[in-house]
Amino acid sequence: MAGRRLVTALCLSLFAAPAFTAETGGAFPARPVKWIVPFPPAGSIDLVGRVVGQKLYEAWGQQVVIDNRAGGGGRLGTAAAAVSASDGYTQLFTLNTSLTIDRSLFKSLPYDPDKAFTPITIVASTSQLLVTNPSFPVKNARDLIALARARPGEVNYGSSGAGGSLHLAMELFKSMAGIDIAHVPYKGGPPAATDLMAGQIELLFFNTPAALPYIKSGKLRALGVSTAKRSSLLPEVPTIAESGLPGFDTDVWFGLVAPAGTPPEIVIRTRRDIAQVVAQPDLRKQLLDIGAEPVVNTPEEFAARIRKESALWAKVVQAARIKFE
Repeated sequence: MAGRRLVTALCLSLFAAPAFTAETGGAFPARPVKWIVPFPPAGSIDLVGRVVGQKLYEAWGQQVVIDNRAGGGGRLGTAAAAVSASDGYTQLFTLNTSLTIDRSLFKSLPYDPDKAFTPITIVASTSQLLVTNPSFPVKNARDLIALARARPGEVNYGSSGAGGSLHLAMELFKSMAGIDIAHVPYKGGPPAATDLMAGQIELLFFNTPAALPYIKSGKLRALGVSTAKRSSLLPEVPTIAESGLPGFDTDVWFGLVAPAGTPPEIVIRTRRDIAQVVAQPDLRKQLLDIGAEPVVNTPEEFAARIRKESALWAKVVQAARIKFE
């Protein structure tokens, strides 16, 4: 019995120990880890990266350095991460668009999302809200679908730009509902929201944290939440699936990947430590306060989700006839 306890203790101690690889020359992490965030500072993904990175610093004793590489809708920073050393010390913290949507939007990318990266985990996600001006005569997704079918081509919607997640969420809605509504692209979500409040456009998909102040102030009306379950930020707002379009389910997630060839033990260690820090009540509250729902799945689950969503968005992009050089 004593021998069995000793073996068990040794196994547990090995599992808890830092990853050790020949490639890194010792325990990981032995120096700061860089997370390339291919979007500007102060956005949702930047905020999530910083609060999770701070907790990892407390666990690792090494900093997680957020390296904002904005440009090209996320493609500039993603390309930089793709050619980084595969030693675990440079990782990519990015939105779903980089790994699932862009491959269908562009004729070519400077990287292959499947071959360039090793999935680690989705850290968190946020829902989107289908919103309208309070004067628009619909209260939910069911009303909207009925109106759009009665007035094909007359209803319009804004987006943060052609090919972005807000645009494609509405294209998915259009496709599933079988309706014809016109797209008005903007250079970002805030200007689209401004015109929506002014009555210049009639509909918009908006990331829930960004939409929240407008909903609370009564300047916009929420017709439904994009995800399969209601948002904890607005529990009174029904999902689109339950209010008129069964099966509708989409979100924006924040995922961590490493350059292909990163040692498996580093991938496993990083994912495990993220799971541990995200489970801490104070960090969970921080994430929820900025509108991010903690996720933390396995590398295998993450890879499967990338495949599934890539196939979905390829169909949406093809149906909407969107293509960029």
